[in-house]
Amino acid sequence: MRAARIAAFLLATFFACGAPAGIPRPAMAGANDIYVGGVWVLKITRDASGYTAEQRVLEVEKRITEVLSTPAFRKNGVVITARKSGTSAVVVAGDMNVITVTPQDATGTGKTTLDLARQVALRFAVGLSHALPDANVHVF
Repeated sequence: MRAARIAAFLLATFFACGAPAGIPRPAMAGANDIYVGGVWVLKITRDASGYTAEQRVLEVEKRITEVLSTPAFRKNGVVITARKSGTSAVVVAGDMNVITVTPQDATGTGKTTLDLARQVALRFAVGLSHALPDANVHVF
């Protein structure tokens, strides 16, 4: 009984003090973080175009699922591009709009929407190549 209490205390101490003690632990993704193939692509924190940040996250996740579920991309490969669209910019996979980068997203970054979309497109392509290892993924 005493050994069990000591073990429980040591285990609780380990989990409570793991990070401060320099013991590596897995990072936790935020609610608005977008990952593809284990690669962080972007974090959506701003409301835009009548959608809350949470609604935008759900829409992007739905579109990424559509990209991952497209057999032609796995068979023929896919080109990821960033394009200007009015004051916003879009990340496109083939002919599918996946992510819209708005002026609200670029606020405070010192980057244009197109520059930010290019960064997102590159991370998206890397993640997509991890998620679809047998597909040819190219960024332009």
